[in-house]
Amino acid sequence: MNRYRRLSDGEFDVWFNNLVQFVVKMTGGSDPVWTHIQAAEVTALSAAFTAWHAAYQAVLTPHTPGQTAAKNEARTAANKEISSFYRRFIEHPAVTLEQLMDAGFQPPNPHTPDAAPATYPEAEADSSVIRQIAIRYRDKGAVSRAKPPKVHGAEIRWAILDRKPADENELTAGGFDTASPFTLSFTESRRGKRVYFALRWESRTNLKCPWSEIYSAVIP
Repeated sequence: MNRYRRLSDGEFDVWFNNLVQFVVKMTGGSDPVWTHIQAAEVTALSAAFTAWHAAYQAVLTPHTPGQTAAKNEARTAANKEISSFYRRFIEHPAVTLEQLMDAGFQPPNPHTPDAAPATYPEAEADSSVIRQIAIRYRDKGAVSRAKPPKVHGAEIRWAILDRKPADENELTAGGFDTASPFTLSFTESRRGKRVYFALRWESRTNLKCPWSEIYSAVIP
């Protein structure tokens, strides 16, 4: 469950955003999947992300020691909110193991080691929303977006570069996702630049499969 605590700030920002989006999807609409979570609790989780994201964005440009301290305090508060939300609502009989993993949490106490998947994801970029790129991915050659058996999710790495990278080692930002799409958000100053990205599957026991080809998209 605590995998998110070991993420870098940039990775945590993406992970937390995707968690909130997944919870909203599972609790919203006319026929929600998770009926045991009240709207006020989803609002509180979203507010925790908003506070964290604002503090994190403040240190991406020249900043003061006070802003760094505020960012660290915001992450601590975010971790507490996520942990509390997990214990009250996600670590719950109404949530299946698959849903737990799709929310971005490690399954508890895996017993049987899984072989690393031999295949890799293929992806396409959806740039229909300004300052965002949604990376939609599926198993190579598959029709549905279902993950391969015993796969936890996809590791995704990306970078904004002036030319296509020679290999995935030049993709310096990273994140992890359990349910397509994986959404990247950018500031206004990044619009028009090209972002390159690649993906690979990861098993439930953290074994890695080969990287996909390197894709690219222009930030809208």
